[in-house]
Amino acid sequence: MVYYLLAAGITLALVGLYLLLRKYIHATDEGKSWILKGFSLGFAVFFALRYLSGEIALVSTRGLNIHSPFGTDDRAIALTVFSLFCVWATFAAYALLATYPFFKGKVKTLTPLVKYFATVVYLIDLITFSVQLTALGGKNDGSLTLKGVFFALEVGAALAICAAVWLQDHKVRFSRKGLWKGLTITLCMMAASLPVFALQVLFDVGSVRVVLKDFTVEHRLVLYGAFILPAILILTLNRFDLHHRRYALLYLSIATMTSYSFKYSFDTFTDMTSWPLHLCNTAMYIIPLCLMFKLNKVFYFTLFINVLGAFLAMALPNYDSNVYWRSARCVEFWINHYCAFFMPIAIIATGLYERPKMKLFTYSLVGFFAYYAVVLFANAWLTNIDPGIDFFFINSNFIAEKLGTWAERLRDIVWTFHPKKGISLIFYPVYQALYFLVYVGLSFAMWFLYELCFQTADLYADIWRRNKKIRADRLALQVSRAEKRKAVAFDMEGTNKLILKNFSKKYATSDVYAVHDANLEIEGGQIFGFLGPNGAGKSTIIKSIVGIQGITSGNIEVCGYDVEKQSVEAKLQIGFVPDHYALYENLTGREYVNYIADLYNVNKEERCKRIEDYVDRFCLHGSFDNPIKTYSHGMKQKITIMSALVHNPKLWILDEPLTGLDPESIFQVKEAMKQHAKEGNIVFFSSHIIDVVERICDQIAIIKKGQILCQRKVAELEAEGKQLEEFYMGMIEGANDEAVAANE
Repeated sequence: MVYYLLAAGITLALVGLYLLLRKYIHATDEGKSWILKGFSLGFAVFFALRYLSGEIALVSTRGLNIHSPFGTDDRAIALTVFSLFCVWATFAAYALLATYPFFKGKVKTLTPLVKYFATVVYLIDLITFSVQLTALGGKNDGSLTLKGVFFALEVGAALAICAAVWLQDHKVRFSRKGLWKGLTITLCMMAASLPVFALQVLFDVGSVRVVLKDFTVEHRLVLYGAFILPAILILTLNRFDLHHRRYALLYLSIATMTSYSFKYSFDTFTDMTSWPLHLCNTAMYIIPLCLMFKLNKVFYFTLFINVLGAFLAMALPNYDSNVYWRSARCVEFWINHYCAFFMPIAIIATGLYERPKMKLFTYSLVGFFAYYAVVLFANAWLTNIDPGIDFFFINSNFIAEKLGTWAERLRDIVWTFHPKKGISLIFYPVYQALYFLVYVGLSFAMWFLYELCFQTADLYADIWRRNKKIRADRLALQVSRAEKRKAVAFDMEGTNKLILKNFSKKYATSDVYAVHDANLEIEGGQIFGFLGPNGAGKSTIIKSIVGIQGITSGNIEVCGYDVEKQSVEAKLQIGFVPDHYALYENLTGREYVNYIADLYNVNKEERCKRIEDYVDRFCLHGSFDNPIKTYSHGMKQKITIMSALVHNPKLWILDEPLTGLDPESIFQVKEAMKQHAKEGNIVFFSSHIIDVVERICDQIAIIKKGQILCQRKVAELEAEGKQLEEFYMGMIEGANDEAVAANE
């Protein structure tokens, strides 16, 4: 009865204080927030005092009835299960109430969780107080205990916070969507708050004892989980804003820290041998502090030092073969090292802290040196009290025996000091110095591993953003097609032609036409050579055809589509190989060509067939899956050509494609051009290599100073006994420059 009165008294007192402060101090919203923050901090203190006032009685229970504080009959088993789930839910509700006031305006889902989850949990704790006290403290004979007093204060403070939240928002809201969302979040909160002794309490040991060590199948599966679970967590959290990401990770760190700390009590503070000085143990307390406060240097110490230590500990667990997977010791070990391993990485990956720089890495090494020195001395001193003390495994041969005889021999060199009578400080200078240096070296390796991971993450993030833009562009294209087809007639007679009609182009910074009154008509199934000196206007015409720049007057049609009025449809008919290509060089050749295929909406079957065909033709088997930045100039040109052909365009435009290529590559490009034209498509080919043009082109056009001088068939020139080079030079030199200059 005293406990109930104490809980009710603290609830009424705090609620009354809350109402008084709201009414008479006329607190602003920020002021009201600080009232709840004060209540929350007081509640957290009561929880901590109750938690540290002695071991939870359920920790000794095995399989529901062995050492259960309730006994062994059916009723006792039911009470054991009920009390375990109450303790479990209380852990989850504690982490929620301790953090709620600091995030309530930023994470909107917290208020419903406090109203419908935390309130229910602590009301059940109040109603079943006697049962809960037995589960927490053992046999309950009705006398006052320190744990019982602190638990009553905790329950009272929790209900006061819940009442304050209900007073602020007293409406009861339920919807099917909200209910499912709340249940999902509650399940996630419960999963994060799993007591380390829960599996041990619920399941009997039986005859099967799986020990998670020595790289057994079970051990390896748990190791894989250390990579899979954080990946799922990071991908899930990155869908939300910064406040939600920060709160989720803070909640997870506090919940797991609470569960992990079950073995500590007030006696721990007086016994230094029980302090959590192991490297991974410190991470459980550092991470919540780094999430609550901007402790940059401390965080990067955790990122570079704790993550590495946690991984090595998971690979080489230090518990003996009597620790089976459901025992509290095993669950505590894996919760500890999972969090120490992936929480710092998750914090970086979700953008809560900036990616580390070398200066911060240096700080982490300085911090590690300080930690190492403290632990070195603590090991030497505390060995006099407990010979088994071995913080960070530098005081025993735990690591040395795994490395071999040579490492154990390093421990033969011993320094012993006697600062006072009865106290011996024993050090292994060579072994411990090498231990430190090797760990520092591994930390440097972590730096390079992180950099590699960051580059990979950036690459896939860029691909994801581009794919998202592709999907948006496809939607815009569909809308654009629907609108433009209504407004502009489709030229059915030019479905396989490239037509320039009185095309002229003048740049804004010039009074002179770059191209004036150009007319061309090219049929499908031809390779068309476009010749002219530098500055004649070849690139201007090509850029206008592909839509890189606008048209001053006249018009251009590509396979029946007007380049200006139906630009998207026209571009879908074109494959373009520019004279100066620009590729995404961090992508592999395959990734880049597939990216272009996505832009043109090429289905998987067609793209795979075309890609394999061109990989064979261009002899790219050994390098197609390597980053483009490792390619030679000729290989990059081949990737450009593949990306221009992956959607099988009706018009393939090449602007000086053979420059800088070796003879074999030139041959391969020419064969590709012939094959594409043979399939009924247009190949529009600009080049200064006249003998190549003569051998592969069906028609040519010559341009000078923006005016097309002629359009001829190569076969006609041959029939007239004219060499293309002589004809070209005659046209260029014999043209009437005054007539050509009329465009000026």
